[in-house]
Amino acid sequence: MVEIFTKLGTDSEEMKNKIFKKTGWLPTIFDHGTHYVTNQRLTLEALKEISDSEDVLEVTGDYTGSVGGWGASHEAKEHTH
Repeated sequence: MVEIFTKLGTDSEEMKNKIFKKTGWLPTIFDHGTHYVTNQRLTLEALKEISDSEDVLEVTGDYTGSVGGWGASHEAKEHTH
């Protein structure tokens, strides 16, 4: 499971499409469009591309043992909503 936290005011539709383009998975969006969650296998290259986006504040996640969904489980370290 990968969780991506973005700046307030980020265009959630654009970020959703960017994540889909990079990973092939559509994220679920939480916290007024600042928290995106996908359940996927993640390469270091994809992680770097996602985290290098100027709108991304933090990327976190957990190994879930499969691509089944658990939902959001983290709070960003510096995230306020």
